[in-house]
Amino acid sequence: MDTAFIKFKRSLRCLRHVGLRQYLRYLCTRRGKTLPLWIGETEVCVRRGTPDLTVAITSLNGEFDLLKTALPSDFDGVIVDAGGYIGTAAIALSRMFPKAQVITIEPARQNLLVLRQNVARFPMIRHVHGALVGQPGPDVKITDRGTGAWGFTAVAQEDEGVLVNTAPALQLSELGVDLSEIGLLKLDIEGSEYDLLTHAAPSLQQIHAIFIELHDRIVSGCSEAFYAFSADRQVIRDRGEKFLSLRV
Repeated sequence: MDTAFIKFKRSLRCLRHVGLRQYLRYLCTRRGKTLPLWIGETEVCVRRGTPDLTVAITSLNGEFDLLKTALPSDFDGVIVDAGGYIGTAAIALSRMFPKAQVITIEPARQNLLVLRQNVARFPMIRHVHGALVGQPGPDVKITDRGTGAWGFTAVAQEDEGVLVNTAPALQLSELGVDLSEIGLLKLDIEGSEYDLLTHAAPSLQQIHAIFIELHDRIVSGCSEAFYAFSADRQVIRDRGEKFLSLRV
């Protein structure tokens, strides 16, 4: 599909969700500058010239609707959001399960600055700087593969890309909660899911619902590892590369 047409469709979608006045203000803002916008009933900070606005609109308009079937609406345990980006996924999950504690993990400091602003008004959301890993190790290098802020990865590449920052390597057991309390784990960690699925499977198996985006284009074998892990679980395919794995 023609790139110009894709950009036009994206602009129409943004205009529909934020309105003409806000969208014009957004377009007139200097690239890289952060500004607040209302998306429905939620005010979020986004950076001009990044995928922030598109991601926020998607997160807050049904991206996680499938998860309404995974847990009861009054679930009061823990939800872990790995790959928190700017916090809009955590906000959507917190609104879906208002009694749950949401722990959102983001390795890139520049994203974390925006995330902190966005979740500050949500007392049930706790943010953590780090990269979720499957086995103990040193701090993780976060690199830009050329995709910009939403595609930073902790996966070592032949072409290492541009170093963004280093982040603490965190295992699930280091989040300060018992694994038995975690009812849902959302994983959008740009290929690092392979490490988790292959080295932390016993821990992951204790979690009732795992909502994962697979990145075979970054790490070959992510899908195979996911299906092997989910052999005795129920798998529901969502849109794109997203899957829900449920303990049965």
